[in-house]
Amino acid sequence: MSIFFKKGKDASFEKDQSLSFIAWGVGQDFYADAVHPEQRTQKLLSEIQRRTLADQALIAGSNFDTETLEILYCAPPKEPSLIQPDVIRLLLEKVFVENKILDLNEFADIDPVVRYLKDSQVSSILICPLNIHEKTIEALIVVNYYEGHDNRMQEFIQFVSATLAVSLQNTGLYAILHDKEEEISDWSEQVGQRIETDAKQFLEKEFQYYNLFEEAPYGIIVHSIEGRILEANQAARQILGYDKKGLLEKKWSDLVEEDLDVRLNTFFADILRTQKAGTLEISFIKKDGTQFWADLCSQRVRLHGKIALETFIRDISQQKVREAELQDKQNKYEVFVESSLVGAYVIQNGRIHFTNEKFEELCGFPKKELFDSEFIQLIAPEDRSMVLSREMRREKGDSVPDQYEIRFLKKDEERWWGEVRCRRIEVDGNPAILGNVIDVTQRKRLEVQLLESQKMESIGTLAGGIAHDFNNLLGGILGYASLLMSDMPKDHIYFEDIHTIAETAKKAADLTNRLLAFARGGKYQVTAIDSNRIVDDVVAILSRTVDRSIAIETHLVKNLWHIKGDSQQIHQAFLNICLNAIEAMPGGGKLMISTANVILDEAFAQAQMGGSPGDYVRITVSDTGIGMDEKTRRRIFEPFFTTKPAQAAKGLGLAMVYGIVKNHEGAVLVDSVLGSGSKFTLYFPKYTEEESPEPESGEPVLSAKKGTVLLVDDEAVIRRVAKRMLERGNYEVISAKDGQEALAIYEERQKDIHLVLIDLIMPGMNGTETVEKLKKINPDIKVIYTSGYGLGDHPELQHHNVDMFIQKPFQTEILIEKVAQLLS
Repeated sequence: MSIFFKKGKDASFEKDQSLSFIAWGVGQDFYADAVHPEQRTQKLLSEIQRRTLADQALIAGSNFDTETLEILYCAPPKEPSLIQPDVIRLLLEKVFVENKILDLNEFADIDPVVRYLKDSQVSSILICPLNIHEKTIEALIVVNYYEGHDNRMQEFIQFVSATLAVSLQNTGLYAILHDKEEEISDWSEQVGQRIETDAKQFLEKEFQYYNLFEEAPYGIIVHSIEGRILEANQAARQILGYDKKGLLEKKWSDLVEEDLDVRLNTFFADILRTQKAGTLEISFIKKDGTQFWADLCSQRVRLHGKIALETFIRDISQQKVREAELQDKQNKYEVFVESSLVGAYVIQNGRIHFTNEKFEELCGFPKKELFDSEFIQLIAPEDRSMVLSREMRREKGDSVPDQYEIRFLKKDEERWWGEVRCRRIEVDGNPAILGNVIDVTQRKRLEVQLLESQKMESIGTLAGGIAHDFNNLLGGILGYASLLMSDMPKDHIYFEDIHTIAETAKKAADLTNRLLAFARGGKYQVTAIDSNRIVDDVVAILSRTVDRSIAIETHLVKNLWHIKGDSQQIHQAFLNICLNAIEAMPGGGKLMISTANVILDEAFAQAQMGGSPGDYVRITVSDTGIGMDEKTRRRIFEPFFTTKPAQAAKGLGLAMVYGIVKNHEGAVLVDSVLGSGSKFTLYFPKYTEEESPEPESGEPVLSAKKGTVLLVDDEAVIRRVAKRMLERGNYEVISAKDGQEALAIYEERQKDIHLVLIDLIMPGMNGTETVEKLKKINPDIKVIYTSGYGLGDHPELQHHNVDMFIQKPFQTEILIEKVAQLLS
């Protein structure tokens, strides 16, 4: 090691004396007035600038993805950079590639740099990489106008860079040094070489950099040559599960199985013998008895004049699991690929060389037709140019996106959306493309539906519009499901699946009816509600879905009073509040829920709730999230008000909460402080009378009465399914897509038509207008109205003599029964 300075009696350092830089750097008075890591880094940088007699020393960081540059530290402090940012970025790019200390001569091939530095009259420049990650670099830059630099200065910069890098990492909360094993090994070897050379002086100062040692993000253990543990940092203690006292009482042999003790001792003996750093993967035992795989990197050091070993320990259990899984996958490659639920294919030179069963199912082609066919023929024409360009570039080795969504064509030309993930591989020594694809057609459809729903102008129109559209869709689902069920015996292999579809469609229809009820401001089904049970249900849902960084804590009072209302709406309101609280804790936190019986006096009820005093059930939801300022708090219950990004905002969550609580004669209060979390308190009036659920109606009776029905609906799916339903009841069906066509058919065949089944909402001429004109032809015409809205959502029917109304979706038996009733 080169010798630079010696510490004098006056705490100064003199050139060309005998004291090494490490002894100077760990002196008791060096950081005496530097409390925070930033101050220590600045202090060290200033000392480097002073000792190298440089005009300026900088620590600069660059992110090559975002093309950003930041001057992290400067010495002398608070001075502008002597080098322009664009030039610094070019310097850092080369240092990033070379990954070593560079001087001015190394940049002779970069003309802008040479020209700028020459114009700026810079005599010398040294750039030393400190921390390099995948797309970022932090480097030390030493600039001098009037003097060059010699090899000793470069050695000095090279030497102090390790200390400066560690100090910089500590300042930045110890960012992960390197993910790759090679980089960790190289880093460990460099650290080992420095510690081997200077460990005596370093350890004799009793680890003046102990804070760096203790707070390092990787485990470090110092132990004697006999294996007795002398020191261990916090990360090592966490990995092994011991406190400091317990771990210092152990030997390495206590931490491994007996049959591995010889192997571990041999590893340490080789390091002591060769005096070179080494690595080892071995299984360890934690304090609680569990085993885990660890990666050791060990080197010889000196502690208090005695030879010792310093070992870096890293938990690689997950890595081992992944390696085992990978090996298992390789052994079972064919079974795995063929049974995968994800489509897989291999293309080479644009032609398909391999497909699995799922890909054949998605495309609708057998394997023999897919093999050696052109892959581009499976892509919809509008996406072909993009796919062709990307895959040709990918085979050449160019960097192109690995994941994207495209439209595929089935054998019958039907389009479907696929989410594709690709990577470049080699097959028989030639480049090829391995692709995986999943069908996201339904997701894309739902995204479109969600986008449309967000464009609604108000809560009422949103709720009603969605309910109507879904009822039309559910009409097709429930209708076809009921038709299929009536065509097959109950012991058929698919009967239960179709029955599940039908039941799910019924539940969805019930949900849309509740949505309609909410849009009208009513409570759909009033019962006595146990709020504790609703809290338990919501917590159960959240426990399965919420990130584990968020802890959920409940305090539910026993014998909680009942409240009166719609349990589904109360459940939805409570869930919305909890989801809002969870979104306010992106970095984790605690969600606390409590219930209580309270008696509110008149002063509190009037001032806080604007309601009446009395007995109330109180539900409190509080979080430790980001909180709200007063301006935000005042607006949170406004429809479509949100602090989320536009693409993430739904806009109705808390507005629905306010509507539901007010509709149940309750109140919701909000307390929040920016940066200190939020608390939502819900009050519901006590309800003592228990209500019994209404009995379910019996199964409808199928009618066999014949007749001719004019079916009028603008939805093709509804026309098709309703036609098949009525034909199942032995009715003849004439279909019309709108009011004009219905009038034309009725004028021609009114003697044959016994009944009109008509949708109320149609483009052009709606249902009531059409019926008015039909009754001018035949005043005695029998009409059944249908709609995705409820009967109460059509006030115009109050002025009409309505024979019968059926809300969508309807089942085969119910439709036939209603037609039979009206015709009889």
